[in-house]
Amino acid sequence: MANRPLVPLQPKPNTQVDDDDSPDPPPSKSRKGRSSVLVACEPCRRLKAKCDGERPSCRRCRSKGQECVYELPEDALSRSSARKEIANRLQRENSDLRSLLHDLSSRPDAEAYNIYRRLRLTDDPISLTHSIRQAELLLPTVMVDGDEFSTLQQLEANALDGSVIKVPAQPWTTVAGDGIVSELISAWFKWDGAFLCPFVDSECFLQDIRSADPRSATYCSPFLVNAICAYRSYFSDTVDAVRHVTKKDLREHFFTESLKHSASTIPILPTIQALWILFSISFLKGDDRNGGLYRFASYGMLSRSRICHFFPNLDGLNPEDNARKQTISKMIWGHFCLESIVTMNFRGTDVLQPPQVPCPFPENNHDSSNNLDIFGQPFTSASPQPPLVSGAIGILCRVAVLMSEILTFGQDHKSYGVIGTDGQGNLNKNIAFLMKLNEIDNSLPPSLRHHQNFTPSTCFLRIAMNTAMYAILRTLRKDVVLDQTSGMTVETMMLRSCELDIELMEQYLARWTTGEFSLMAFIGPLNAGTVLLPLIQDEAARQMFPRLCKLMHIISRRMPIAKYVLKGWEAALRSRDIEIPEAALPFFESLGIQREELTDISTSLVVTHIPRDESVLAKQWDDGELGFLLSKWNEMSLE
Repeated sequence: MANRPLVPLQPKPNTQVDDDDSPDPPPSKSRKGRSSVLVACEPCRRLKAKCDGERPSCRRCRSKGQECVYELPEDALSRSSARKEIANRLQRENSDLRSLLHDLSSRPDAEAYNIYRRLRLTDDPISLTHSIRQAELLLPTVMVDGDEFSTLQQLEANALDGSVIKVPAQPWTTVAGDGIVSELISAWFKWDGAFLCPFVDSECFLQDIRSADPRSATYCSPFLVNAICAYRSYFSDTVDAVRHVTKKDLREHFFTESLKHSASTIPILPTIQALWILFSISFLKGDDRNGGLYRFASYGMLSRSRICHFFPNLDGLNPEDNARKQTISKMIWGHFCLESIVTMNFRGTDVLQPPQVPCPFPENNHDSSNNLDIFGQPFTSASPQPPLVSGAIGILCRVAVLMSEILTFGQDHKSYGVIGTDGQGNLNKNIAFLMKLNEIDNSLPPSLRHHQNFTPSTCFLRIAMNTAMYAILRTLRKDVVLDQTSGMTVETMMLRSCELDIELMEQYLARWTTGEFSLMAFIGPLNAGTVLLPLIQDEAARQMFPRLCKLMHIISRRMPIAKYVLKGWEAALRSRDIEIPEAALPFFESLGIQREELTDISTSLVVTHIPRDESVLAKQWDDGELGFLLSKWNEMSLE
């Protein structure tokens, strides 16, 4: 063995050798690497045939004309991870089926029979199990019979079927199930997020809520979800039905649940948003004086977060940073727009200045046929109501900037509106503001003009522009002539604007009869009434007033603050011995307000200003704050 001659081995091709004199190895033929297929279709896998993995049908199945089925999802990271996900899903289904069997064997006969009857009517027992769990969330502490249990299940199922946006309720809230939560979230983006409250970015929010993981969420939180649901519960027929069946007020339960999560300030964006929504709820209830703490906490947190300072450092080319920039700018500009509309109705509120970040809402000029649905697709007869209009929020931002200028000027000039030595300069400034507002009006494309394309967005945009007009004219004497050619006075212009606000809301409520509407539906009648009451002795004003009261009475079915405003108007007129037009009297009756309730209305909302004389009492009444009007009227009615 030792004497056996050995043959020297040659170097492996393409292997480097240390000897520089050695010849280069022959070049190897380049071979195209075979692409690995992560997931083969089931027919190819059973036959162990080569599969190219194309979706929805591989080449082999197409050539044979047979059905091509993939067991694993297209976005599976690997076969092992996909297999694990399938195993987890099967385990959950097994648990759900065991839970269903447990319900059938352990529940009272009436409930068990109801479940069995529904089981025979459904093709998906898993969905029935989820429906039972969601209905249990709505049950009161006392036991309900089978019919009530079935009613709750049906309410949840109907709410889910009718929701254009479907989201999971848990782990975000324990108050209601997927159906009701989906309905309320859908209503938020259809009616509020589409114009008045655009500060929640729908894409980022929905992506986070559907992830069902609060720990990794950036744009959604249990605090924000419960706040939105509490707010939208005031406008929900389903929530009313649940209260009728169970005596459980989901509005208060969602509100309480949101407060439980309010102590957490992480993540900060949804916390800022949720705080403002809590103020909106307080506003709806007539408790904005106490709820104002949420409003100021929201702006305080926004200021302390210094979001505007690191905003320019976010990389717009990075998808994650770009989404964050978009969300931040929407939140800041959305709050600014909302505040510009609300500020005029409260005294002593600091005027916000325009944001220092780019406006994220475009002013698109397009034809009126391009209305959009909630998903940003062209609106058709089959689309869910209401139609949305691209560009409306962008114009609202321009109006908000003008409102900020108007209100800032009013605060800086104590003689604002006084015609005299230096009052002419103020009048000229008012006229300049009116010209700016007119420029915005003239720039509107047909799609954003209410008389050419009547949608909630175009209706509310006109109301917002009228709000700016009221802010300009409200401190001027009503006999001041604004246009020498036409003889247009302050009073004439204000009456025209009131007439338009009333007509818009009459048309709005006639077209969209659903109780799902925006808080903006209240703003138009509120501002019109605040302007109209001081002019109530004018015949035109007296003719409009009953129509205005009718609108407010309709809105009061959903918004408690509306019935308090009606009572405040009544108090303001009767305290000055001004006769209420007879046609308006029915709308002040049957408001469901007890005298004791009027003493507890904590609101600083300004609803009127009717000067009478120089007495101390008159000056107090002339302050026009609703809370004072109601408490004072309550005292006088008890005497």
